[in-house]
Amino acid sequence: MDVDTTGPHRMDEKSDTETQRLRRERDEAEHEEAIAKRLLNRAASEIETLADADCEDGAKDHALDAARRFRHAASR
Repeated sequence: MDVDTTGPHRMDEKSDTETQRLRRERDEAEHEEAIAKRLLNRAASEIETLADADCEDGAKDHALDAARRFRHAASR
């Protein structure tokens, strides 16, 4: 007896496999996004710490502006 590998059941398997692959890709992308946001927040904290430690006013303002931009990017 021959098995039909082209019927609707076969299409459901392909669809399920594609759905699983897309879910994995989405999960990986969300994980990478979370990592990037943590890195941006950590960088902002380090910039603020360094700027507060020993910077001239102009350089400090510039550094703190960068830290704000990083935090804003991380909140999106």
